[in-house]
Amino acid sequence: MGEEANAPRIRFYRPELDLLRFIAFLLVFLHHTLPRGQDACADRLLKQLAPAAYASVSACGFGLSIFFTLSAFLICELLLREREASGVIHIRRFYLRRILRIWPLYYFALALGLAVTVLQGSAAVYATKFGWFSIFLGAWISAVEGPINNPAVALWSISVEEQFYLVAPWILRFFNRKLLYGFCAAILLSANICLFFLGKASVTDQHIWFNSFVQFENFAGGILLCLILRGRLPRFALWSRLGLFSLALLCFFTACYEFHLRFDLPGEQNPGSWLLIGGYALAAIGSVLLLTAFLGVNSSRLPGWAIYLGRISFGLYIYHEFTIHLARHYKIGAILSQRIKDGDARSILDAGLTLALSLGLTILLAALSYRYIETPFLKLKRRHAVIESQPIAGAN
Repeated sequence: MGEEANAPRIRFYRPELDLLRFIAFLLVFLHHTLPRGQDACADRLLKQLAPAAYASVSACGFGLSIFFTLSAFLICELLLREREASGVIHIRRFYLRRILRIWPLYYFALALGLAVTVLQGSAAVYATKFGWFSIFLGAWISAVEGPINNPAVALWSISVEEQFYLVAPWILRFFNRKLLYGFCAAILLSANICLFFLGKASVTDQHIWFNSFVQFENFAGGILLCLILRGRLPRFALWSRLGLFSLALLCFFTACYEFHLRFDLPGEQNPGSWLLIGGYALAAIGSVLLLTAFLGVNSSRLPGWAIYLGRISFGLYIYHEFTIHLARHYKIGAILSQRIKDGDARSILDAGLTLALSLGLTILLAALSYRYIETPFLKLKRRHAVIESQPIAGAN
């Protein structure tokens, strides 16, 4: 307790990053709801444009890369500010904050996932995998054995973040800026060596995408951006920010369309070591560019509803697979569109209704979860803050 006594309280909050969180979630949501290939209706309607459309939907999966990059940037920024303000990084407080922010909703979602397996009669099949998820090793078990066929599958990415948190405060506490640059270089080297051998081994997409070492490249990007900015905010004109935004999206699209990342459909092949290395580098660069484009935007110009949705984005991300599962299992879109005679029109309406209903229900569940599950723990978390960050929506 000695290191925590009388620590100064400073505020660092950027509302524009909440907007970026919501965009990252929306990209992931579209990745999971829109067709990524082999869709007869899309093939007929889009014709030659279908491959580009499928690549765009696949590229939306890099919304997760944005989450990782943003998380690393904020953790680095907050802990460096804490070290500067109080002379030390309070390790115990850091872990208490992370536990209070992550664990309540994480284990609640894990329990919901277990309930789904019981209702489906597959609890015994997934019992071991859920055990790995319970100790934040969901990414590794998914990489080795494949993702679980369960709405709680999104929790694998939370386990990657938890692995990052194991080392982040210690590195930032004891390393100076030069050593932090070296640490990032080591992460990038490890990620690319891993990608090289995964490409040589011709493994499937699941062995690559769920690999923590591969995803750590995004964390390195976030830390490097924090170190380069040195606490300053980018001062760009609107046209420059739009250019960075467009370039980031182009990086994501090129990674899938030209470098053939996310080859998770039947018949698609591992593109090989160098395309994997280049593609994941583009994804990490795109995430950094997108974060740079948003950082420093005047928050008075941003819609309040989008900032709020960014604040509850943890819940949005956790619950969206559950609502998609619900809408598809009960074929809600198909039932509501069954009177449409034209087959393509019926398919489009079915997909649109499924997307809209899933998104609406996700927002509702996330808002309720934020208010009744997360907020009590967020108030406890705030007691352990040295640098005040994101405010609690609806709290005084």
